[in-house]
Amino acid sequence: MKARQLFLSIALATFAMPAIAQYEGTSLDDRIGHGEDSLNTRRNLSMFNMDISNNQFTEAYEVWKPIMEMAPFANLRIYTDGSYMLQTLITQEKDPALKKQYFDELMHLYDLRLQNLAGLNSFAKAHLQATEGDVVYPKAYCYAVYGPQADPEGYTIDNAYSHFATANRLLEQTGGREVKGYMLDIFFRISYAKYQADNNGFREQFLQDYLDSKELCEKMLQMAKEESDPERAARIAAEYDQPLNNIEGIFAQSRAADREQIIAIFGPKIEANKDNLAYLKSALTLMAANDCDDDPVYYRAAEYAYNIQPTYESAIGTAQKYYKEGRNAESVRYYNDAIELCQSEAQKGIIALRVAAAMRKAGDYASAYAYLDRALAYNPDLEGKCFIQRANIAIKEKKYTEAKQYCDRAAAADITLAGQAQRLKANIQTVEAHNAEYARQKAEYDRQQAEIRAEEEFWRQK
Repeated sequence: MKARQLFLSIALATFAMPAIAQYEGTSLDDRIGHGEDSLNTRRNLSMFNMDISNNQFTEAYEVWKPIMEMAPFANLRIYTDGSYMLQTLITQEKDPALKKQYFDELMHLYDLRLQNLAGLNSFAKAHLQATEGDVVYPKAYCYAVYGPQADPEGYTIDNAYSHFATANRLLEQTGGREVKGYMLDIFFRISYAKYQADNNGFREQFLQDYLDSKELCEKMLQMAKEESDPERAARIAAEYDQPLNNIEGIFAQSRAADREQIIAIFGPKIEANKDNLAYLKSALTLMAANDCDDDPVYYRAAEYAYNIQPTYESAIGTAQKYYKEGRNAESVRYYNDAIELCQSEAQKGIIALRVAAAMRKAGDYASAYAYLDRALAYNPDLEGKCFIQRANIAIKEKKYTEAKQYCDRAAAADITLAGQAQRLKANIQTVEAHNAEYARQKAEYDRQQAEIRAEEEFWRQK
């Protein structure tokens, strides 16, 4: 260990910081210096890789620090493996001061990668290049997970949420490769904590966070459909299906989708923003997602939005208003208008699927089936989702065997829906079991009542 420490002290004294620049097409020597400097860095990198491979994180940390201080453009692994190393050290460390030190370095590591992002991307392979959102999202995750134990005095839910909000904004602006499922899970739990602390003030944002988290999970699940390797596809589906299920469960538990509360929030805001198309579209989406699309407030928002600029969201709202009033011809016209306002066949299929859901909710199953057929004609990739809708209609009609068959077909058609379909099928089987038990108990009750009546009749005849 003494020899190792001596080497590190010499290395620190002899390294020269390379200028921050673009390194496209460069070699390792170009990024870390030449001569003795290059030799020392190569040794450090070799020791770091070996220590990480052997799970010797304390030893890896000793050689990692001089690399980060003197050669921050050496390679990407000093950031990715460095993050893993610091997370492990935080978890294992008992000394609060050291735990806090590792945590601060972990936060700084992400800041440094963000600062050096252009240079790091310039020599990284295409699949390893990152956006700002790719870097800030794991930083937000690490703050939320390790902050409470490593920095209990400085950590706050508000700061954790702020980190995620920044990450989400950057992802929207700059795009990104992939957000891990477990990170989305933690983000929504942080949002839920914010909602618990302020039910009314944070409710609208919590509703939006629910939609955003769900949408991100569903986007990531699409990668499974694009994956040619079945095992890899199954792993991707498993990674995002469980977080999506967790998000759905937390949202249901929150009771944030209470109709009266949502309508009370949006009622005055719709009037105040009746000329604000962006707000009206957002309100329509949130209200529709939370089963408030049959309320006059929703219809009013749709009408205001449609008058400013017809969109498929406002056309659907207007159609549902007419449908509720029994004006079916006008309703059909606006539903068809909603589909025609879409820019692509794929989007038309999605809207037709949404119209089918509205028809199912209204109890018009024949129309729902018709729009499901249209959705599939526009976009064959929606086959699995159409089967899920058909299963839900069959449940409403108490055709449980048919509903289970649709669940199986949905899972077979779309790997991203396998978990959802299996859960729906399990719920159907639970209902069937309850119904069977109820029928058994009723039959037993009827038998006993028949015996009692027979006995009473017997004694009357005496």
